[in-house]
Parts: sequence; structure tokens; C-alpha cells
Amino acid sequence: MLTLNAWGGEQVGTSGRPMPMAQVRIVDPDGNEVEPGETGEITARGPTVMNGYLNRDQLNTARRRGGWHHTNDLGRREHDGSISFIGPKTRIIKSAAENIYPAEVESCIGSHPAVQESAVIGVPDDTWGQSVLAIVVLRDGEEATAEEIIEHCRVGIASYKKPRTVEFVDSLPRKGFPIDYEALDVRFGGGGYPGT
Repeated sequence: MLTLNAWGGEQVGTSGRPMPMAQVRIVDPDGNEVEPGETGEITARGPTVMNGYLNRDQLNTARRRGGWHHTNDLGRREHDGSISFIGPKTRIIKSAAENIYPAEVESCIGSHPAVQESAVIGVPDDTWGQSVLAIVVLRDGEEATAEEIIEHCRVGIASYKKPRTVEFVDSLPRKGFPIDYEALDVRFGGGGYPGT
């Protein structure tokens, strides 16, 4: 546990404020702390933070780099110091010099009243390296256009993170419960992820 909702007064963040026994930073893929309001990976250190995984030295090295435990979860420090949990860290979409986290874009799309669920992938782009493609399932009886979904994201998150294109489907492919992003990459031409 890194945050508490029960102290510090009113807050903007959905997950409360960092607890007194843990330091929390929100960082970019290079480990640099991002500005309040920006999304990044939640990292922490302190006496209550886990020491590591038993007999998993390679994983421990990756997760505890720079003296901070990297949670593999995305969050945002709000302007009042509280923390909002965004979702698990997934593949990063790299558009020009910007890192775009699919979970953040999916969260924004999911707040549209017509949307049941969505998945975001990166598709190769000759100019930007990758651009954002959203695959959207609408609620029964609801309607929305691609332009409405894109505008909803432009208002809700930084404009460079909004989808460039939107595809509507009846359902998303799954591997058990999780969405099968590899199948979506194959179907919609995703790829070009950093490090692949």
C-alpha cells in the first residue's frame, strides 16, 4: 500500500495521498519525474515497500532500478499532491518524441457515455513513427462517431494522445479475460512499438 484515502483532507486524485512511510514518484520511461497532471509509471521507496521477489534477481534488478521500486502501474500526481491510478503499464506507443500509454487513452475513451470498452494500439506512421488507433465497442443501443470519440479524448487528455483513427467492433478479442492486443495488432496493422 502506497497511498491512503483517509487523510490529508479533500483530494482530486482517486487513490489518495502517499502514506507517510513511502515516497512516491511518477516517472517517464527514462526514470525522470513527470510534471503534475502528466501520466507515468508509479515508483516508490521506503521501509514499507517490498524488498523484491524471491530468487528472481533479474526481475528485481529491472523493478528496483535507480533505487526506486517500479510498480509497472501507471498513475498521475494531481496538482494537489494526491495520486490517481490509471491502469497497468502496457506497451508504449511512441509518436514523434512523445510517449503515449494505451491505458490512459483507454481510460479516457471509457468515460464516454456511449462506450462499453476500448483497446488502443499503435500503428506505424511514416511521419510520427506511430499513431494511435482506438478499437471501440459501443454500448447496446448507443451511437457515436469516430470524430466524437477523438474530440472526447482531445478535451480529456493531452491532444497528442488522442486517437488519430477509430475502428468500431462488436467485441474485443480476449486471452481468457485480458484483451488480446496481439490479435488486434494483426487485424488492424499494429506494430512499431519501441524496443521491438
